Amino acid sequence: MTKKLTEALAFDCLVPPQDVGTADVTGTFVDVSQCGRFTVLAKAGAVTAAKILTVQLRQAKDAAGTAAKDLGAAVTAAGAGGNAPADVEIEKQTSELDGANGFTHVTAVLGIDENAKLGAAWLARGDRKYVP
Repeated sequence: MTKKLTEALAFDCLVPPQDVGTADVTGTFVDVSQCGRFTVLAKAGAVTAAKILTVQLRQAKDAAGTAAKDLGAAVTAAGAGGNAPADVEIEKQTSELDGANGFTHVTAVLGIDENAKLGAAWLARGDRKYVP
């Protein structure tokens, strides 16, 4: 029998829709230790042409963000003609975390180089070890 996506994947909101232009926003840290891979999906509202949405993944040892550090390079998307920047999708294997030093949680940091612009990010966890 084929699973529904909602059965095969777990979804979490990292950064609820909010202003990410006035200051960068760090999302909630979520445990990814019980999945094989995950994808962070980020979206922004309309911006002035050439303004840039920046998404930086971060890893930490727990939900409080202990010892947080970057996970890979930041990914950017530029807006064109007053439209929203392209959606950003970043997929990682859980093995890419610094597991040897106890890093198990991830989040996203969102920023736009224009004041008062909305952005949001979600996490999709796949290849889960324990599926309800």
